[in-house]
Amino acid sequence: MTAADYYSPSRGTSLPSPAGAGFVRPSAGPAVPENVVDGRNWGEAIWTALGGGTSAGSAEAAARVSAVYFCTSIIAIAVGSLPREFRDADQKPVLDFALAELLDERPNMLQTGDEFWSCMLFRAALAGQAFAEPVNSPLGPEIWPLEPRRITMDWDERWFTLTYSHDNKILRYLSPLHVFWISGLADACAKPMTPWKMAKGSIDFALSLEQQGRTFFQNGTRLSGILSTEHKLSEEAIKKLKAGVAAWKNGGTPVLEDGLKFDSVVSNNVDSQLQELIKQRTLELARYWHIPRSMIGEEGGGASTHEQEALAFVKYTVRPWARRLEQAVQQRLLTADQRRRVKMHFNLDSMLRGDSATQWRNAVLARTASVMSVNELRTNWFGLPKLDDDWADDATAPLNSNRAADTMSGGMTAPQDRSDARRMLVDDIMDPEA
Repeated sequence: MTAADYYSPSRGTSLPSPAGAGFVRPSAGPAVPENVVDGRNWGEAIWTALGGGTSAGSAEAAARVSAVYFCTSIIAIAVGSLPREFRDADQKPVLDFALAELLDERPNMLQTGDEFWSCMLFRAALAGQAFAEPVNSPLGPEIWPLEPRRITMDWDERWFTLTYSHDNKILRYLSPLHVFWISGLADACAKPMTPWKMAKGSIDFALSLEQQGRTFFQNGTRLSGILSTEHKLSEEAIKKLKAGVAAWKNGGTPVLEDGLKFDSVVSNNVDSQLQELIKQRTLELARYWHIPRSMIGEEGGGASTHEQEALAFVKYTVRPWARRLEQAVQQRLLTADQRRRVKMHFNLDSMLRGDSATQWRNAVLARTASVMSVNELRTNWFGLPKLDDDWADDATAPLNSNRAADTMSGGMTAPQDRSDARRMLVDDIMDPEA
């Protein structure tokens, strides 16, 4: 039996799986019409005719829309650049874990950790799913992202088969046992929805607006129209008209004779509110990916509003994707014994601390409440080296024993110590030989 036969059996036959030999691959139900799953209520032909032939037929075409690329790329960059670490049951970093370096710094010989996770997140945010393949190479274990355009997916209710095409036309059939993947939101099933298809109506609208603006400026900001007259044109007039049209195409100005009139058949960009429509479409696309309006250049609101929206982006966009990544690594890359000992963690602390003033205020509160030590604040929050003092590692050390961290007096010596110093100074003055 070949690999293709092993991973592509007929429907209703047994497949190898973690569930055991008795696992049965269910039969697929009727296909859902494309014009329903892609977020539109009409067929492709009608929309293409209305949009002048501007339609996103693939994820790559959808990503060419600036708003779509911005939304997906900012998710990929924000989540992919988060600090990654493995922790034990006591929330302490595990430094001797074999997969830590692989998943954090060097997943393969061509990518760094940030590059790998960013490319996976970009595809997952755009198409709803991203796949990678763990392999054993001469350099050791590696994990490589799979090129999306080479992948053909066959989703069933409780299983999927991934067909991967190489340059030499060789097909490989991979099951969930052989790949690592992350996926986005799904509609009461294992197969995730495709974000760019859900937003396809807005994406096609944005492409139509882009085409209108491009055509307008390619035409020298002149409108298209028709020439009409109530008189019969002579041969000489027709020749002059053709010469005038040729001059107009090259940027000249034609002279209309014999009662010819020019009637515009399209509206200009002001009348069609092109700029307002582009802003509205950009805001609409940002809603599909949960991007705050202040992050896409929408004007309005003060600095405090922008800060709150940035925190909302972390809470409702970055954090859910980070949690999906953590759980995907736990369930699809670690063994059962490893899952009991360690957990992968994406550190969001730096994104939730606010501006500089807020960070310093929170640091003071954390030290005052004995939640964190001075060295923990220096290394984890501010990237500073540790202090070589024992009290700097003790979160419960009395504040008045640390002159630099005395929050009650703003970093000065504690009040009771200042009183003692004054008494000693007075005693020295009164009895200089004491």
